[in-house]
Amino acid sequence: MIKESVYEIGQAYIKLDIKANQEFKKVFEKDLLYYGKKYAKKYYNKEYLRNDLYFSVEFEDGSLKSRLKIFSNLSLIIIAGIGGYGNIRTGIDYIIKDSQSITENIVKAISRDLSLGDRIQRVERRLGVPGKIKRFFDDIEKFKQNRDVLNENEKQDLIDKIYKKFKELIVELDKSGIETIEKELIKNNLPIPSKNEKENIYLPEQFAIRENRKELISENEIDDQSKRS
Repeated sequence: MIKESVYEIGQAYIKLDIKANQEFKKVFEKDLLYYGKKYAKKYYNKEYLRNDLYFSVEFEDGSLKSRLKIFSNLSLIIIAGIGGYGNIRTGIDYIIKDSQSITENIVKAISRDLSLGDRIQRVERRLGVPGKIKRFFDDIEKFKQNRDVLNENEKQDLIDKIYKKFKELIVELDKSGIETIEKELIKNNLPIPSKNEKENIYLPEQFAIRENRKELISENEIDDQSKRS
């Protein structure tokens, strides 16, 4: 299956106080995928995402730790085109808020279906690429508001922090997404990586294309309610 570049836009982390056999894991994975699809389709705003959703499920042994990861194509360029910086921030904030609602609903549904009760030890909503973008813009906003009151050392520390976060985003986003975000550095007179440095970071070509590292499950491959046994 050929897919476009997709990013991890959210993750539901669930830790159970249970020793799980393979049969339980199969049922648990099926429920994670079913409810992940159901609530991702319900909550994620299509204005800020485009194309299909993809999913992966990972397990760790011991007390059962599971990660349902949700992937899609962030419409950074579309958002930027309707008004710039503020709209990128708005879109990212909506995606993060939606991820929280999705995780909460997945946990409620699975707890009910599998009668888990108090065996759910820990739940986390992890933010994926949108969380990294939000933290990047938060630091830019902090720089804009405080650049005239920070001393030189404080200012340089913040500039270095922003620069480091941008380099981390380079290996998460495709070229068009990087260029959109890079404009904010230029607009605020912040340093950007040199051409040679960016080329080194880009290799191998776009880590953001997750399907090259792990097979993802398309929303179309996940059974709907009528097919669940």
